[in-house]
Amino acid sequence: MKTIHFFTPVLFLFSIQVNAQIVSEGIPCSDAKIKARHLVDDPNALTEIEANEKFTQKFIENLILHGRNSRSHDSTAQYVIPVVLHVFHNGDDGKITYEQAQSGMDILNSDFLGLNPDWDDVDPAFDAVKSSLDIQFCLASIDPDGNPTTGVNYYEDSLAMLNEVDLFDYAWDNFSYLNIYLPKYTGGEPSLFTAYAYYPSITRVENNLDGIFYSSIRWGYGDHSELEDGQEWASVGTHETGHWLNLLHTFENGCSAPGDYVSDTPPTLGGTIELDGCFNYDESCGVSTNGENYMDYNHDCKKMFTQGQVDRMTAALNLPARNNLWSEENLFATGCKESFVSMPKNNIHEVFVYPNPATNLVRFSFNQMPSRIIVFNSVGEVIADEKLDDLTFELNTHSYGKGVYIYQVNFENGTIQNKLIIQ
Repeated sequence: MKTIHFFTPVLFLFSIQVNAQIVSEGIPCSDAKIKARHLVDDPNALTEIEANEKFTQKFIENLILHGRNSRSHDSTAQYVIPVVLHVFHNGDDGKITYEQAQSGMDILNSDFLGLNPDWDDVDPAFDAVKSSLDIQFCLASIDPDGNPTTGVNYYEDSLAMLNEVDLFDYAWDNFSYLNIYLPKYTGGEPSLFTAYAYYPSITRVENNLDGIFYSSIRWGYGDHSELEDGQEWASVGTHETGHWLNLLHTFENGCSAPGDYVSDTPPTLGGTIELDGCFNYDESCGVSTNGENYMDYNHDCKKMFTQGQVDRMTAALNLPARNNLWSEENLFATGCKESFVSMPKNNIHEVFVYPNPATNLVRFSFNQMPSRIIVFNSVGEVIADEKLDDLTFELNTHSYGKGVYIYQVNFENGTIQNKLIIQ
């Protein structure tokens, strides 16, 4: 990226055959360096950052005073954020599939909702403070011109694939969409770090300079990913989205106040990339370290946010740079109003769809016996409603027009909704 843009990079090794510790010396990921880069773009950046912090602290005080919303752990999302993924490639090189793009979104949603497989394996010392955020990141199904979209855009450009041109030129309206840019490498080939993100800034949003940059070869799982299924380094996306929602690293300011401005994340030394283990730097500030936190640098151990971090992210969602994204009007405009996905705890139900995107025929398979499938068009009209009595089902879509549809599968004790793309 051009040096005029501030960023919060997370180092990520492109080869696992390296030392177990990588020192991030010189990497501009501290709060001080982020602010310095803000100032290059905007001479009033510190004033906005300070105002955002004052709002955040006051918001959290009121949240605690009046009581947090009481919602079940696996409830439908309270906040829904429309997302557009911009994929940059050169022929097949860097051209991740829609399925891989969706798998990265699935990881993001599972992590934030506390549905990650190792949620229940968190160190018991932090059971009392671990928490999830009622949020869903939804691939947009309507573009800024009102046309159907998969929410995944492809651009063939060898320089953009290496993040060597200004990818903000491809931005969709930052007030309406979280833009995630997916070059093959974020820092040229071969890139030593995976991703960087931007703190909430109304100035950046107004100028379409907001979003998350992420190396596509580490986004989700698939043929174009360097990661194996289940590898927790894929949750670096959750780490970066945490920055986008105004979280600092847990090791910010080391053992000194104010740390990361979150009271229930213990102070810790850090700032180096740890490839193994969950308890690096434990007791480095005289207290047990929350090394399983998404905002630490233990790359193969990412399991949880704390309640304090969730409160801080909730405050961020109510800042002017973020609050229009999840408004009802915007969710209708971006096609995310009717695409809430019910995500039951421990993945009780699973629906497998192939192919998706599709043309004439879609095959569904289920891990448990479903009772019904309903398909809605983009304006919520029912265009198919079938009773089911088998673990597989074929849907003829020959007469469907091109666009984005929502399928809903009903089970005896739950419902799954998701998108079906017809091309």
